[in-house]
This record gives sequence, structure tokens and C-alpha cells, in this order.
Amino acid sequence: MDRISRRAMLIGAGGVAAAAIGATLAERLLHHAPEGTSAGAGYGIGNWPGPDWHLFSETSPWVAPLDTTNVDPRSAIYISSLISDGPPAPAGPKQLFGWGFPLYFGRATDPLYRIVLRETRSTYGQHIDGRRIHAPLGMQPSTLSDGVIYVIDQVDGYTYRFRETVVDDAARTITALHAFRLETYGSGFNTVEEPPTGMLPIRPEELAAGYVNHTVGLHAKCLSGHSVAPYDGSGTKGRRCVSTDASTRLSMGNVVFLDLTHAQIDALAIPTWQKAICKGLADHGALVGFNGSSSWTLTFEAPQDRTAYGEPNPYTALGLPPTLDYANALDELGGWGAHLKVLAPFPRPR
Repeated sequence: MDRISRRAMLIGAGGVAAAAIGATLAERLLHHAPEGTSAGAGYGIGNWPGPDWHLFSETSPWVAPLDTTNVDPRSAIYISSLISDGPPAPAGPKQLFGWGFPLYFGRATDPLYRIVLRETRSTYGQHIDGRRIHAPLGMQPSTLSDGVIYVIDQVDGYTYRFRETVVDDAARTITALHAFRLETYGSGFNTVEEPPTGMLPIRPEELAAGYVNHTVGLHAKCLSGHSVAPYDGSGTKGRRCVSTDASTRLSMGNVVFLDLTHAQIDALAIPTWQKAICKGLADHGALVGFNGSSSWTLTFEAPQDRTAYGEPNPYTALGLPPTLDYANALDELGGWGAHLKVLAPFPRPR
């Protein structure tokens, strides 16, 4: 399917976007239902989505290809600061299980869990505190301090992201510090106060297939301490390491992309999974949504969304290396710093 650019979506494709975002839940589930099943069967263990699946609509700015002509005038300064912290950090088992995002698909046959939030000052938390959602038994959050889980409730049509999460299967509760929800297969936005929402983890199926078809999350060591459009109203600002970071560092909401063509990427003597990352960054970019890491890195799916249910580690099962080290992927072309750029901030879709 041909997809429009972000600029086209924002200024010239309002009718198409409105039709996609305004689709009924039944229409959205039917469009994205697994092949050979009814819309009600849904994804989950035993019927995992393939490499073409993504969480947002085709017209979402997190799926529609980037307008790479719209570069931030301070792009070179921001990228220089990012690269000064070192190459992208590899993702081995500790990072994948610890900082990755596990995805859990709730079906109508799954139990209802009550959401209990420890902090509800923001409207995006107030919207969901106390709600009950369908989720599978046995969910395991990411194992390090963020304790993240994603629950895609295929009954109510929303996706929920929880942080610092404790799941109590006996009490049927999901307790978290913060959480927000997004319309599944919608625009990728909800409230203006929300943290950066437009990211999915890089999934092992995408790496094996050679392409990441959506915007991913980017972790940085230091940020400017403020946020930019489309998240300029967000309460999530990130932290500076030193005072000069205010003018030299990326901000929450920036999108970083790779200024290379698919032909240039295909010509590199690197494995398919690294080409998948590079092509995804060239077409869809990475949304700055986290900081505090030792260097910059990208967000990957956590394997426990499969291993918790007796399934093999999906990275191993697909023949991917135990540690995803992509630091040298662009050495033939001068390194990451020579080709990363920052997209100019853009408005939220209406």
C-alpha cells in the first residue's frame, strides 16, 4: 500500500486521515485482524502478528513516511551532542528483558484486570485509573527499573502502556506509577499532556524480515530539559546533564532519522537485521522519549511476552544474534554521525 508523508497527512490529506482515525472499532479490528481468522479471534500466543503489523493507522505520523526535507535548523548541533556520548549501545539479554517493551494482547476470553495508578495528577492517568481491561494471565513487565508493559485490549480497542508495573494475577490488578492509553490503529495521540506516545519497539519479526515499518523509541543520555511539538504540551521534559544542554541537546518529542536511501543501505555489507533498523530509521525515524542511558540506543520488544508462556525466545527462534550490536552498521559510510538528522517539530494531527 502506498503511504503518504507526514507533511501530506498534516496539510493535504485530512479526509483520508479523518476516515482512518474515525473508523469504527469493528472496522479497525477487521482491517488488522490476523489472516484466516475472524476479527474477534485476535492476536496473542499461538497467533502472533507478523512483520507487517503495527499499532497505528496508515495515516498516523508514526507510520506514514517522513518528510525528510523538513530538517530542524539546529540538527547538526543536536546530532553532534548525541554522538559525543558514544555509539549506540548494544541490546543483549539484560537490555532486552530489562529495558525492552513486552507486548500483551488481550482477548475476549482473557480475564479483566483493574488498573490501579499510584499517581493520577495528569489527565491521561485519570482517564484510565480504575478501568478494567482484558489481558492474559502471567504477564511479566520489563525487569529493570521502568517495569514497562503494553496491553493491547482487542475488546475495547485501546492500547495501554504502564510504567513501574506490578501485575497481581490473583487480585486481577495492574498497579503502575503512570499509564496512558491510545486508540489501537488510531492516530497515536490522546491528550496534550501525555509523554511521547508515538513509538513501538523494534520487533524480532521485523528484524528478520529486513524492515521496521513504524517509528521507534530513542533513549538518550542527556536532553534539553524541555519538549517540542508534537509534544510541546507534555509534562515529560527529560533531564539535562549540564546547563548548556538546554541549547545543544535533543528534546522530548524530537524525531531523529537516517538520511540514506534503501539502495545505499542495501549496498552495505551488513546483516539483514541491521538493514532493517537502518531502513526503518530512514523512512520512519526514532522518537526521543527517554533519557538517562549511558549512550543513545533504540527500543526493542522484550522477549518475556513470549517466554512467559513457554514459547522460545523470539530473537533466538528467528536466528538473530544474542546481542544486537549495531554500532558499526554505518562504518562504510562514515558512521552514524554522518547521516543522522533531526526532523523539524511538526503539529499534532487534528
